[in-house]
Amino acid sequence: MRPQAEAWLKIAAEDLDTAKYNFEGKKYLWAIFLCQQALEKAFKAVYFERFEQVPPRKHDLVALAKACGLIGECDENRLDFLRRLTVYYIESRYPEDKAELAAKCNQEYTKEIVEQTEVTFQWLASKLS
Repeated sequence: MRPQAEAWLKIAAEDLDTAKYNFEGKKYLWAIFLCQQALEKAFKAVYFERFEQVPPRKHDLVALAKACGLIGECDENRLDFLRRLTVYYIESRYPEDKAELAAKCNQEYTKEIVEQTEVTFQWLASKLS
């Protein structure tokens, strides 16, 4: 694996670990936000590994999957998950939307997001080995 891709993946793993820590601490909105960050960086690791270029400055996970050439490997469930998770990057940045998002982030919902993020992270990491 190229050093730059490895650096992206390492930061992605740290974000995922921190998401789990926030989940345990019942900081559900932060946990989901960090899940989005973990996958964004994992996609960027794959992008760098494949193209030896700085990844696009995008936060949309579906757009990143497409940029990496992985969109064809994503079934509708994975695409739906990536779409839902992308919202937490964009919307959690605005105070008027943050409260509405936080209200949806209960323990059960957040646990599902963290688990799906782990599966998707492992899938992306497997593209680098």
